[in-house]
Amino acid sequence: TDVETTGSSGEHNRITEVACVVMRGGEVQHTFTSLINPRQFIPPFIEQLTGISNAMVYNAPEERVVMEEVAKLLRLPDAVFVAHNEQFDWSFVFHALHRSGIAMPNVERLCTCKLARRLLPKQRKKNLGSVASYYGIGIDARHRAYGDADATARVLGEMLDTLSNDHDVESLDDLLLFQNKRLKQFHATPRTLKRVQPTLDALPEEPGVYYMLDADERLMYIGKAKSLADRVRSYFQMSAVHPPKIADMVRKVHSILWEETGTELAALLQESREIKEHKPPYNTMSKKLRRYPFLKLTNEAFPRLDLCFAIEDDGAEYYGPFPGRGMVEGILDTIKKNFKLRLCSEIGEPSESVQPCFYFHVKQCNAPCAALQSQSDYARETDMVRKFLSGYSHGIIAMLEHEMTDCAERLEFENAAMLRNRIRELRKLFDRSEEVSSAVHKTNVVIILPASEREKTVEVFCIRAGLLQHQQIIGRKASLTKLFAHIRTAYFSEQHGAQMPLSPLQVDELRILTQWMYRRRNAGTYIYVDTMEWDDVCAAVENAVRTVFVPAESPRLDEAGITDNVSEYAE
Repeated sequence: TDVETTGSSGEHNRITEVACVVMRGGEVQHTFTSLINPRQFIPPFIEQLTGISNAMVYNAPEERVVMEEVAKLLRLPDAVFVAHNEQFDWSFVFHALHRSGIAMPNVERLCTCKLARRLLPKQRKKNLGSVASYYGIGIDARHRAYGDADATARVLGEMLDTLSNDHDVESLDDLLLFQNKRLKQFHATPRTLKRVQPTLDALPEEPGVYYMLDADERLMYIGKAKSLADRVRSYFQMSAVHPPKIADMVRKVHSILWEETGTELAALLQESREIKEHKPPYNTMSKKLRRYPFLKLTNEAFPRLDLCFAIEDDGAEYYGPFPGRGMVEGILDTIKKNFKLRLCSEIGEPSESVQPCFYFHVKQCNAPCAALQSQSDYARETDMVRKFLSGYSHGIIAMLEHEMTDCAERLEFENAAMLRNRIRELRKLFDRSEEVSSAVHKTNVVIILPASEREKTVEVFCIRAGLLQHQQIIGRKASLTKLFAHIRTAYFSEQHGAQMPLSPLQVDELRILTQWMYRRRNAGTYIYVDTMEWDDVCAAVENAVRTVFVPAESPRLDEAGITDNVSEYAE
């Protein structure tokens, strides 16, 4: 929740605008925002800060009308009131409810500013703008209620990942206790520093994975770093502020091993893979493999579109992985409204003697079972669904953007905001620089990114069926013979194009890769090999390797959430 006000006193001043973003399971489920007529003069300096003028609120709803809607949200089961500087926002909400004669909901309260003081580096400012910037989160309309509430919700999502990974915060009670918990400044003992100093001096300024071991050479912690030297040394700095768990681990460190990976992506994948394999005691959430939902277009004469939680060797087409089931169900509902794929579970041989089912009569299916639609006509409908789910101009993102614009023009800002949040998530899966299929088995792309301007090198990634097949750093003037051999094996062998079953670990790597690709989408050249012949692929790769040379400075984190479940403390 965020409020804009006429002053600083919840008792004597009034709310001019309020916004609530309801999150459940990490997804935005509902939003509400409204101006309020404060029946008070808005001072010029506040009008200049927020952009909310006395004229704007003159015909706005009365306080009581708006607070009734806010109270409904606060009465949701297990609701927690969250704000950045919660005491300020809650003070205004509390007094507004009291003045309106609305029974006060009994809710727990959480402050993301307090969490920031315990999670962010000491030198960082803790206002919402600085905290959002730290997590790579942009704020639409800063100092307006909805923009700030939306940013607070996304900041909370990032914080919950860190809290789960490194602070053993797994319940609401843990979270509420943590926000008031004092974190002491860490001081590495001279004995600890003496043990590890030779290693700290030898660490390279390269991406990689590091391993913390105790006195008995038992593995305690695995982490990844863009710069091994900077990251590992940060654990032992005198100004470091560690949670008790990490401080305890650092005290026990007797040796540190590391492995250079060449690239940040390789470090991300290796860290995730090895944490799940070795389950070090000081890594928490990254040990677990989540089940992610997919959309499945079945391999049948008359395919269906279903929700599933695994990629199998059944010839079907899979789209995803999606962050949550709610998003998949929303897409299925959109497709049901706009296309006519069959919804029944089984279909035999089409026959005129078959009686069409309920879906035909409500115009959600053209009854291929009753021979009222030919297989070729159904195939065209299926192909339209494929394009709708992929990066085509008339696809699902374009449709939702059109709906969002319509909602905004009708002043349905709540629905427009919900659509915007859904579009943001879908872009991570379906945004392509070309109109190519977004199906997992069609995610076949050579990515060429700038690596070092000083060394004049580029990074090359060969991704087949959504998984990394080959990766190397190569000079811009180097021979490409070996690279072309890898590309031929990856994309022009007999196995290319087949959908293989994926293990839970591979699904997790698919998720990491998909989000990483979205994060780096504007940083280099993407060559989608399914649309090209062998000679054209070679020419495109050579041209990109020879000409990509400006290093792209990517943010530490962005809205794609690349470090979700594989992040390390304050990285």
